[in-house]
Amino acid sequence: MRSLDVINQERLTSSPRDIYGGHYDEGRIYMQSTSDPVWAKLAQRAIPRYREIERESGVDFATEVGCLSVGSRGGNYITAVKEVVQKDGIQAETLSGTEACSKFPFLSIPNMDEAVFESSFAGYISPRRLIKAQITIAKKNGCQHIQEAVRSVSRVLHDDSNKCEVVMEVVTDSGRKVLAKKVLLCTGAFTAFRKLLGTEVSPDTKLFPLAVTKLEISEEDAVKIKAMPSILYFGQGGADWNKDYPVDPRAPVVFYMLPPIRYPNGKYYIKLGHSHDSVPRLLHTGPQMKQWFVQGPDPWLTRQMANMITSVVKGVKVLSYHGDSCVVDVAPSNRPYIDRVHNQLGVAIAGNGYAAKSSDEIGRLSVELLMKDQWDIDIPQNLFHVQLKSGCGHPTSRL
Repeated sequence: MRSLDVINQERLTSSPRDIYGGHYDEGRIYMQSTSDPVWAKLAQRAIPRYREIERESGVDFATEVGCLSVGSRGGNYITAVKEVVQKDGIQAETLSGTEACSKFPFLSIPNMDEAVFESSFAGYISPRRLIKAQITIAKKNGCQHIQEAVRSVSRVLHDDSNKCEVVMEVVTDSGRKVLAKKVLLCTGAFTAFRKLLGTEVSPDTKLFPLAVTKLEISEEDAVKIKAMPSILYFGQGGADWNKDYPVDPRAPVVFYMLPPIRYPNGKYYIKLGHSHDSVPRLLHTGPQMKQWFVQGPDPWLTRQMANMITSVVKGVKVLSYHGDSCVVDVAPSNRPYIDRVHNQLGVAIAGNGYAAKSSDEIGRLSVELLMKDQWDIDIPQNLFHVQLKSGCGHPTSRL
């Protein structure tokens, strides 16, 4: 197996840039079922709007290849997925490990496992193109898109035509100031490292440094396994799988894998990422975040993740592989914060690693709550209340 080192010139420790992201990519899984009924409901509200967003924006971003959720037969994960499928009336097929291998002969699925396959409203999205589509529609509706990093958000007194009122002031890194009646923060893992919520508080989240591996295959092999769905796995793994993945041998094998996707460089990659449950350390500061994005994952972990891909996907020739970094912000509830900090400041943060597919619904709910004081989904709003902590790490209430 030949490795390939990829150097991004923007990712330099000496660079003044300190904001990065994991959405500069071409693959995020989407499906209507999951082991958490709340996340499933958010996905079921968002995914049916994908085609409408594509039509209105003129930007395609969703590829419907299906999703295969796999776990140990009778285990908590696959049992929870099956319960959500049944309760929510999702069209899905339950397969034994043997049946899954028959349906997808290029995959190695353990016989003792069980799978749920969704063929429709499931597959993968391009996060880059999804964001492009969302920005395109926003601009069509009169939104001004300012492509700058924000330094601070605060309440200020504004005197306009002899009328003094409290407004929100957004200051960018270039010093530009934007005044608004209300502000919605969708700032992800970097929320705590800019003055966005106030000088003494930050969101109560844990920041997990996650790694992904992208394994390059030929276009010929990509065509050969074009029926490959997106995959979610939570089980013990196959007898012939690479068992050095990812960190803790006592923990279950947990990963997500995307089928071959053609990237902007014209190459085809199968991508695999691991669960935050397998991460032995957390990130606590802005410089730590920057270092993780700049330096990337450990080469040993990248190699083991590449070996995991070839354990599961059979009959393809590896041309190269490389690792990349991302960070997930995880709330204690494992659910997003969709809430108001005060009546002029809202948040849609803490994606927990699951939010990309549901971003349209999370954004819609956040705007309805902040602008109209409305909540129109059959999930209690208190499940999404934001928890803040003081500078010393102690929990505190909303402002």
